[in-house]
Amino acid sequence: MTGPDGPLEVAAPVEVPAAPGSALEAFRARRRKRRHVDLKVPDTEPAIWVRYGPLPQHRIDAHVMRYAKSKDPDRTVKREAALLAEACVGVFEVVDGREVSIDPDARDAEWPTFGPELAVLLGIPATGAGEIVRALYGEDAALMATSEKYAEWLQVTVEERDDRPEA
Repeated sequence: MTGPDGPLEVAAPVEVPAAPGSALEAFRARRRKRRHVDLKVPDTEPAIWVRYGPLPQHRIDAHVMRYAKSKDPDRTVKREAALLAEACVGVFEVVDGREVSIDPDARDAEWPTFGPELAVLLGIPATGAGEIVRALYGEDAALMATSEKYAEWLQVTVEERDDRPEA
């Protein structure tokens, strides 16, 4: 996006301190409790899971702006793959009821994210994070369905809306 003086940058938001005991403080406490969502990668055996964390709106906006003017017919899928790659906290499996790294030689190691280490572990020839996301999900429809589930998770829950103080 450009303005009269050249490209515009999307600024990171500044968090306003919450007063102790305020509704804002309570809201933020509830929000911190659900700082991630685990989504299963369809059609993987053994099951592969990806833990996603929240992205601030300015990062989502940056991805949308980056792909907005592209003529690439795959731009929407590429944008969603880039968003999922950035939101990824780690890729894991569940073995004997424990969440573990997908590296069979280092189950207790830190979970890989969408980078070169994950590509090697999965035998994916892709190099970019977005390409690795697309390769892991296999079909664009599966990637887009996961992106939709992630977006739904980001939305404020009904319970949080119902917890608003009366005006």
